[in-house]
Amino acid sequence: MAWDRDLYDTYPRVEDAFAARLDESLAPRDPSILLQVVRELGLRPDSRAVDVACGEGADAFRLATQFGLRVLAIDPVQRNLDVAREARREVAAEIGSRVSFERGSATRIPAHDASQDLVWCRDAMQHVEDPAEAFDEFARVLRPGGHVVAHQVVATARLGADEAEELRDVRGLAPASLDPDVLDDAIAGSGLEVVATIDLAGEWGEWSQELDGRGGRALLHLARLLRDPARYRGEFGDAAYDVMLGDCRWHVYLMMGKLAGRVDVLRRS
Repeated sequence: MAWDRDLYDTYPRVEDAFAARLDESLAPRDPSILLQVVRELGLRPDSRAVDVACGEGADAFRLATQFGLRVLAIDPVQRNLDVAREARREVAAEIGSRVSFERGSATRIPAHDASQDLVWCRDAMQHVEDPAEAFDEFARVLRPGGHVVAHQVVATARLGADEAEELRDVRGLAPASLDPDVLDDAIAGSGLEVVATIDLAGEWGEWSQELDGRGGRALLHLARLLRDPARYRGEFGDAAYDVMLGDCRWHVYLMMGKLAGRVDVLRRS
């Protein structure tokens, strides 16, 4: 049979060369692409930006440092705000004075209408129950001519329905949050103009694997979590186990092409 010939005769003749070729990097883009997108917007120093779901504040400080922006950084988690405010004490006074941290979310931004030049939203949309409500809120706070730079992860056709449900259950994802069509409809309904959509596929996963082996480590951890769940549930509890399981699956699925990153650059007319 043809597959026998290909498997046992043809393929072994190219196997080593094929593997060597796969060891060559495809130069994946890394998260700095988001800052490059902002740089190309040409925002003036002292422009106002809101960092949605700022976490511990790293991106807010970058926006203030690299572009001289005045950043309102918001997050719904008090622990993140506490850590970010503590970190602000460690940065240069000039940078710290440009960044403020407040409680807020993608659907409730504590800013006046038409007050912001940039909405920066990284890896938050998958936790929003109604993406349309979030993009409407982005449009509300933006000045005419202002931009959204948003990175999110979406499902691809390779992600099975059961896999999507598992991710939603253990990562706190909203039911429709991974559907790219839902995001597209939400953007269209907001009235924001699509300047560019950058398909990153699994490039961030490749980049992190090449940098520090994170993807391979996540795969190893996933195998251990699945093989002996009682070991880890007993030591760290069910909730922590489920979070770790979901996080490992997330990184592995990005490497497998079941999930894909995308950047949306939007403009308010």
